Amino acid sequence: MTYLILMLSISLSSGVFYYCAAMKSGLGLKRWTFAGVCFGPVAWPMFCMQKRMKVYRKFGVNNLIWQA
Repeated sequence: MTYLILMLSISLSSGVFYYCAAMKSGLGLKRWTFAGVCFGPVAWPMFCMQKRMKVYRKFGVNNLIWQA
């Protein structure tokens, strides 16, 4: 029972986090909220890559900031 409550709270908090991050980054709100609720913190690398690709498409490869 506690495991279920823990997973539900992580899922909902991830959904809220991805909603706020997507709003800040200009990405699709519903798409990333759903991904956060379904996959939780596992979707973070995919979110970062999508954000990087949006910057790449908008400004080009010369203005892309690579972080190690």
